[in-house]
Amino acid sequence: MTSPIVLGIDGGGTKTVAVVMDAARQVLGRAQAGSTNWNSVGVENAHANLHAVAGMALAEAGRPASDLSAICIGASGVDRPDDRTRMQMWLHELAPQAATSIHNDAVVALSAGTGGDVYGLVLISGTGMIVYGFDRAGHSRRAGGTGALLGDPGSGYAIGADSLAAVMWAADGRGPETCLTGAILDQLGMANPTELIPWTYADTAWERFASVAPQAIRCAEAGDPIALAILEKAAHGLAVAVQAVAGGLAMGDDFPLVMAGGLLRPGFYAGLVEQAVKAFAPSVAIIHPQAEPAVGAGLLALRAIG
Repeated sequence: MTSPIVLGIDGGGTKTVAVVMDAARQVLGRAQAGSTNWNSVGVENAHANLHAVAGMALAEAGRPASDLSAICIGASGVDRPDDRTRMQMWLHELAPQAATSIHNDAVVALSAGTGGDVYGLVLISGTGMIVYGFDRAGHSRRAGGTGALLGDPGSGYAIGADSLAAVMWAADGRGPETCLTGAILDQLGMANPTELIPWTYADTAWERFASVAPQAIRCAEAGDPIALAILEKAAHGLAVAVQAVAGGLAMGDDFPLVMAGGLLRPGFYAGLVEQAVKAFAPSVAIIHPQAEPAVGAGLLALRAIG
């Protein structure tokens, strides 16, 4: 008799990662493909990418889809009933016999940090930001994740936008000089701050603004007061979101907080965020996941089969 296997999928707006895991929590196969978020790449491409990434992960594991006992996907854009119905249909196509579960991508990031325990809070800061939390009774609450135009402070977009504004303010004398000017112009291959104006309005995609956020971290680490002020504002924004979720779930001040996303890897900015959170939750347990979100999805799939 073959041992049970599960498929964990982390479906993002840019890429999708899938892992095949066994009952001992070992990763037997891993694959990466394009986005499975149809809001980013369209329905046909998202569908094709899901099948491709699952097939590649199963091929590396040397197991057929018919061996799958469960599939779990964490993805953005699956919170509405119609979206969940479509994703459910796609997962059923992959393996009709498998138990399936669909979560917001923040949930599988939480699972990756807690070893599959859906308890505590996860804070994600990359291009955007979101806080998602669960108490022991299974009640959930979220804050943020509404996009740049509706206010996601602490995100890469927000930090990038503030950094670009600081460069322009310095250029026209409204603000002090900052090392952000040289750092951002060098990154973008520009000679003069005025070149930022056409660059900004040529394409307002959020990831373009977020791409300069790491320069704020580097400049703040080097002691630039303008960059430091931007990061302190951002860290405060994330802490407020964490406080709102923790307070709404009556978590007290000793809950686990998983910090995930490209900007919250251990380092200077993550340290500022930790300080801001511990100002109201001094006993919080900060977790930087050692496993990727797809493994978190796999752990949830294993929970589904007992």
